[in-house]
Amino acid sequence: ISIMKTKQILNIILAVLFVFPLMGTFAQQAPSSGSIEVITTFDYPGTGNATLPQKINERGDVVGVFVSSGVTRAFVRFSDGSFSPPIVAPNDTAGFTEGRGINNSGTVNGDYVGSDGNLHGFVLSSGTFTDFNIPGALQTTLLSINDAGDFTGDFDPGSGIFQAWFSVGGIVTSFSVPGALSTF
Repeated sequence: ISIMKTKQILNIILAVLFVFPLMGTFAQQAPSSGSIEVITTFDYPGTGNATLPQKINERGDVVGVFVSSGVTRAFVRFSDGSFSPPIVAPNDTAGFTEGRGINNSGTVNGDYVGSDGNLHGFVLSSGTFTDFNIPGALQTTLLSINDAGDFTGDFDPGSGIFQAWFSVGGIVTSFSVPGALSTF
């Protein structure tokens, strides 16, 4: 081996020996916020159910969706580990009701498929369903709700390009990310 090649190999070895300890230093400084701790797992009771949790409130109640034999239903898993009966919006004609948000008082919101084949929003409070649809929209979904009763979602104005919206104090504001195919 020539002296020039020996120097190149030695320089590469020295560079590697220098870089590896630095990589360890940087890796050790990486924040630990990227880790996930599994607290619990659960499935809606019954065989063959696909369970999809959606949101959790400060009490530890979880709203979600389970699918069984092609039918989609909403549910609440309470902090004590018990489950609500399946939640079915009264105007659900397609076997499709989703629970998407829950606040600390247990008010649930979500969506269902109506007789027109489109998604419509609902709020369920103290056993009473209230439909909520963006005026003039072909489809409306509700995705979250806070303790003040403000909520968020998305809607299709008829173009197939969904827009996001939020309702604060009953005033609905919609928005879209410029250039996005849809905003949720």
